[in-house]
Amino acid sequence: MFKYVLKNIDLLQESKEEILTLWMHYDIVQNRLTRNSINIDFFKSKFASKVFDFAISVIKHENKTGNCPVIGVMLMLFKKKNIPLSDVFIICVHLKNALLHFAYKNSILNHDTIKELSMLMDYNFEGVIIEYVSLYYQDNHPQNNNMEIKKFKENTIKQESLTSAEIYLQEVHIDMEIIEELNELESDTLNALDSCENLDQNSLDESSNLFKKYATVLNTIYEFEELAYTLTLLSDMLRQVGFDTLDEETKYMVEIYLKAIVSDLRAWRVSIFTTKEAEDIHYLDKTLLSSIAQIQMTLMPQNSDKEKEEVEFF
Repeated sequence: MFKYVLKNIDLLQESKEEILTLWMHYDIVQNRLTRNSINIDFFKSKFASKVFDFAISVIKHENKTGNCPVIGVMLMLFKKKNIPLSDVFIICVHLKNALLHFAYKNSILNHDTIKELSMLMDYNFEGVIIEYVSLYYQDNHPQNNNMEIKKFKENTIKQESLTSAEIYLQEVHIDMEIIEELNELESDTLNALDSCENLDQNSLDESSNLFKKYATVLNTIYEFEELAYTLTLLSDMLRQVGFDTLDEETKYMVEIYLKAIVSDLRAWRVSIFTTKEAEDIHYLDKTLLSSIAQIQMTLMPQNSDKEKEEVEFF
């Protein structure tokens, strides 16, 4: 699908920092991020970098468009901060502009690369808009009877068939020793968090390592690769936290969220593999994305007064 862009994949990968800098340096992108109290450097390192990596993986046929957990976390963060869809669009569309700008600058822009880069970004933008509209209306208009909104949702939001735990377990064989290992990992994580009065560097490192191990186990079970990838994102995020820069309130909130995530994982495991009562084996996916987004918000640095003044002036 991306055979012409694939010819230049090495150049794109080697120029990642340049392309990300182009994306973040558009005045309108800086304005939309800053006016929504999102630190530009934070967004670049925590989201933009990983979205770029995912786009590269799609070009290399390692992933499919519109199936990026990083974007899921990003949209959860945007929703929690009540960012308008128009701002979400402006921020995202300028990655496409940055890629086209870079391709032109490096003399690889032609009819074929324009078509493929546009297809890559447009399909992902479609998924972003569909997901964001779904998140927004689900939480903010649960009882909305407006027919135009209903029609829009019906025509745009992809409804996937749900797989119950009972049906899933009838179709696959699960090694229960693996499930027992998940149980042990949950207990180890909670013990690490409970072993000290307040969150410390050791318990944070232990949590990161254990979430990574949990993800490794889930990767061996058919159907849960996406959940495993999301847990890997959480593990990586915790590993990158500058613990010494956190105040006591932030440490307390991060500890609360981590314990909530472990509790969610335990409830999910039981409802899937023990009681088999879950109506959707993927019900935890969005909850986990939301929890990670909440931790991201807690850890997000504040914009400087200078940045705020520039936005107000604009």
